Amino acid sequence: MLPESVYKKLTEPESVALVGVTSRTGLGSNSPLEVLLKQGYRGRVYPVNPKGGEILGQLVYTSLLDVPEIPDLAVICAPRDAVIELFSQCAAKGVKIVIITAQGFFDGDEKGRFMQHELSELAAKNDIRVLGPNTLGIINNYHNFCTSFMDFVNPVKPIGITCQTGTFYLGASQICTGAGIIVDSGNTTDISVTDVIGHLARDPRLKVINIHMESLRDGVRFIEAARDAVVLKPVIIYKTGVSPAGSLAASSHTGSLAGEDRVFDAAFKQCGLLRAVDTEEIGDLNKVFCTFSGINGNRIGIISISGGAGVWTVDACTRFGLEIATLSQSTLEQMGELFPDWAHCANPMDIWPASMSQGYQYCFRRALEAYMEDPGIDAVICMTGSFLALDGDFLDVTGIIRDVAGRYPEKPVTVTSWGCNYRHYEEEVEKDNTVVYYISVDRAARALAALYKYHHQIKNKKRGPVILPAHPGQSEAAGILAGKTGNLSQADALSLLESYGIATARWGQARDLAEATALAARIGYPVTMKILSEDIIHKSDVGGVRLNIRNARELEEAFTAMHTEIAKKQPGARLDGVIIQEHLTRGIELLVGSKKDPTFGPVLAFGAGGVFTEILNDVSLRVPPLSKKEIKTMIEETKISKILAGARGTAAVDMELLIDCLAGLSQLLLANPAISEIDLNPLLACADRVAALDARVILGNK
Repeated sequence: MLPESVYKKLTEPESVALVGVTSRTGLGSNSPLEVLLKQGYRGRVYPVNPKGGEILGQLVYTSLLDVPEIPDLAVICAPRDAVIELFSQCAAKGVKIVIITAQGFFDGDEKGRFMQHELSELAAKNDIRVLGPNTLGIINNYHNFCTSFMDFVNPVKPIGITCQTGTFYLGASQICTGAGIIVDSGNTTDISVTDVIGHLARDPRLKVINIHMESLRDGVRFIEAARDAVVLKPVIIYKTGVSPAGSLAASSHTGSLAGEDRVFDAAFKQCGLLRAVDTEEIGDLNKVFCTFSGINGNRIGIISISGGAGVWTVDACTRFGLEIATLSQSTLEQMGELFPDWAHCANPMDIWPASMSQGYQYCFRRALEAYMEDPGIDAVICMTGSFLALDGDFLDVTGIIRDVAGRYPEKPVTVTSWGCNYRHYEEEVEKDNTVVYYISVDRAARALAALYKYHHQIKNKKRGPVILPAHPGQSEAAGILAGKTGNLSQADALSLLESYGIATARWGQARDLAEATALAARIGYPVTMKILSEDIIHKSDVGGVRLNIRNARELEEAFTAMHTEIAKKQPGARLDGVIIQEHLTRGIELLVGSKKDPTFGPVLAFGAGGVFTEILNDVSLRVPPLSKKEIKTMIEETKISKILAGARGTAAVDMELLIDCLAGLSQLLLANPAISEIDLNPLLACADRVAALDARVILGNK
């Protein structure tokens, strides 16, 4: 995270130099000076242009070195080829924070990448913090400050944004409904989302934080920053580049590699971020968090103009994990007075039958007041008609909803209307900022579900840093890995697991048939036999695995047949003997493993194993270090967890043993960064035992 003093000067500078600013003004000039003055910035402004003179009444300096003070912030707003020289002026002047707007560095050609490396070296040498290149910089609506060279309307809302594209910056009014503070990190040469998210979360003027992310360089540091931020504010994240084509485009645009999206998704979930699937959801969530300070539960009351629309809403609520509230006896009695004898009074409540005789507006008010008084209802979704203009429309209940909802601020109310005049209804119902309008009940339910999720599942969840003690088996593990590269032998892989307390099926190594026979007798039949060879990666493909060997005669036959088949399928392979292992059949086959991600480092995977791994794709991911509580949650996310718990009368797996196994693997990965991949497939789990039957370990660079 940035030091507070640096963040304050970046977003609320008392003085700013616009270095390389254009002398053009007016429509299409792209003048950041003109935009800044129009915003009403009250600090000191120093335009710098080699021509000197005056622009918009402001004295222009021919060099930054001539400016009478060291500005808090310098914005280099010149073309790419002039940036290095102007950055050198910033260094000579002693400026410590610089924004670079130009494109064509890491996001450009080879020359641009070389120039960005040069900028990074200059910044490090002179202790300068850099935002960009390829950024519009900062918007601080509370400080009337904006570094953009493009003029645009940006409504003030209690919303903090950090993004990696100018589109999100310029389109904040449409995407997020407005903004208070925006930081566009651009190419993230230095200052990134990780550096600013904590500052935005601590700003008392902001109610919700938004992140637009294309890529990320330091995933572990980001998780720490995000985990701390969500305790203070809801944080919405919109990750782009999730498709293979989008990922490639993101890499080109920001100059860094995009990791697998499912890993990003797991990391976001792990630190409590609310991931938006599209730009509509971003706006929906910002509206709900800016309007409501909380929600007591997830029981929803539904008031509808139509029985069919009420059913739609029930479906939407159920889809997003909300419950349909049971009406209290008091509510049923109050509303029962209005309904004809043939009508059914329940939740969802179709008030149309009652309104035919009692009046629509009267019945709507009575229903909403009863729902707001009902202790079994935590939030209300209202549906009405917007078929005509507001003036004189007997279906217009916007004022009624605002009036009633305003008296119960602890109970969120959303509105959806049907008919072509819905935009006018939206404006009317949201006038007092006490009610939120959504264009569909699906979006209303999704937003209320996010509100509930943040306040009841994210905000108060303990997410402190996980500090794991050194494992006593680390010296043994280091000895096994010393001097090794590529694929570990099966013997070394199993020994590595055992060094960290991860149980395996009993096994031993034999150089020839005689040793194999003696070893099998000690382990006890039935056994499994696997070939040992540095040249053979996929043993089963060449006949290097024999299962369920029941006696010495079968062992001899299997030993001979195995070597014959390998000689035919992979002649010349160096053979180092065999592994004899107890043959286990009792238990549930699981996949446990890890692959090093370019952004987050080792990522732990858990799910259904054996032959169904690829078919079921039932896998949960986490980024270590992990507490045992987080590992338990990880297991419970999978479908196979229901079988592990003892579905349909089967014996439940010893969950503590399984959690200990994953915890040991997590520690092993963190302590030994040379491990790039590891697979325990299958890991066999039953009521009294958890054991790895096979292990594949690949070593790479640290």
